[in-house]
Order: sequence, then structure tokens, then C-alpha cells
Amino acid sequence: MKLPKSFFVFPLPDNQAACQALRRDACRVLRRFAGDMALRPRDYTIREHRQRRRDVDVFALQTISLLVEIQHAPGAEGIRMSYRTCRGRQDFTGGRDNAVNVQSLGTDMGYADLLSTLRVVAGRRS
Repeated sequence: MKLPKSFFVFPLPDNQAACQALRRDACRVLRRFAGDMALRPRDYTIREHRQRRRDVDVFALQTISLLVEIQHAPGAEGIRMSYRTCRGRQDFTGGRDNAVNVQSLGTDMGYADLLSTLRVVAGRRS
């Protein structure tokens, strides 16, 4: 999987065009995860919210049993990705966060490993 450049180089928060590019790229990556896991559009939700206390933008793919998050903190060098189990789409606490090495997603093997892990966590066999 080729990762977007916006995941590694972050502009200042007042640069609206760059923030829009990051939002677009994060949602595109999450939709690709959903598509590669063979999820139907009604089986998942992609949403964006902001953690005000930590000043972090969060983009999330949520199913009934899985939550995948891409987090961007202004001024940070790169994004953070994590996944965890959950009980329904309204459960934001779920299990513990499992960190994802973003650089490993650039390789075919790393992406395939993450995808198979996400399938197990989501309870999907295919």
C-alpha cells in the first residue's frame, strides 16, 4: 500500500489546504481498509472528531466490533495509527489500543499482516 505524503509531513494547523489533504487521505486509507476487509458500506462508519484535551485530530473507521483510528497532532512528525475492539458503534472505550507501525504499511507484507489482524479482530474470516 502506498501511503500518502500527508501522513509524514505536517504543515501548520492554519494551512487549510494541507489540513483538507490530510482529511481526504486519512478517509481514503480507512475506506481502503474497509474495502479490503470486504465490509459493506452499511457495516462501517468513518468519522472525524477532535480530542480537545490533547489537541489531536482523530479519523476513525468503526464497525460493530472494531475501531481503527488515525491520529494527527499538529506539529508532530507523522501520524499515529491504532486499533482496538469495541462493542457496537457507540462504544469508544473498548479494549486497549494496539499501535500500528505506519512505515510497515508501505510494504506488501506489512499491509497484509495488518489486514489479517483486523479481520480477526472484526470477527471476519475472509
